[in-house]
Amino acid sequence: MNVLAILIALFVGGFLIWWLIIETEGVYLGRRAVIALYDLYAARYDRIKQFDETADQALIARPLMERIQPLADPLILDVATGTGRLPLLMARNGGFDGHVIGLDASRRMLNVAGRKVAAEVFAGYITLMRHDAGELPFADNSFDVVTCLEALEFLPGPRAALQEMIRVLRPGGLLLTSIRIDSPWMPNRAWSEARMRAVLEALDMRDIRIEIWQEDYSQVWAWKAGESEPIGAGRLAQVLR
Repeated sequence: MNVLAILIALFVGGFLIWWLIIETEGVYLGRRAVIALYDLYAARYDRIKQFDETADQALIARPLMERIQPLADPLILDVATGTGRLPLLMARNGGFDGHVIGLDASRRMLNVAGRKVAAEVFAGYITLMRHDAGELPFADNSFDVVTCLEALEFLPGPRAALQEMIRVLRPGGLLLTSIRIDSPWMPNRAWSEARMRAVLEALDMRDIRIEIWQEDYSQVWAWKAGESEPIGAGRLAQVLR
């Protein structure tokens, strides 16, 4: 019986470690744990994720540019940018002449992103910034586009972060985020389509479209109600100031 009890305890303990650290990426342990885990895995993050550049251009960068045309020089904020996936995608897109600010709370993830950006011919299209997503350091209506991919459910306060993203998005601007699907192991963190629509509508977003994207995630596209003149990459210095 003692041996059986020990085996059960080891199994339960191993399962809890797997759930808390691997499956849910530390989100139930608090903000510091999430950042610490991303710092720990930063150097291996791209190998773990195995992003497909061709697929990302077809399913992220090009659809984004098509939705905002004829604007070719948008000012974009990418929240939880990680190792710079979205900024580098946009910079490498032939139709893009704007600027992306990539924001993340993990210093080591940004270090990896910084090395990748520095090696690019189009490095001038990207600015990287370390900051929390819960209180963005920008004025209202500062960006043409705000993105946050595969990250919303791992932020300390997802709804508050989403509200901040919409606050800094100009009227008529485009939001691109994602929701994790088929996630029974993330209670109260994964967002259903119905919940996402309800929250976005309550935050004055319109023309909400949820599209199948990949095995674990769906894309969410939405426009901020109202109209305004494009911000454009030329306003970068003012936004940063």
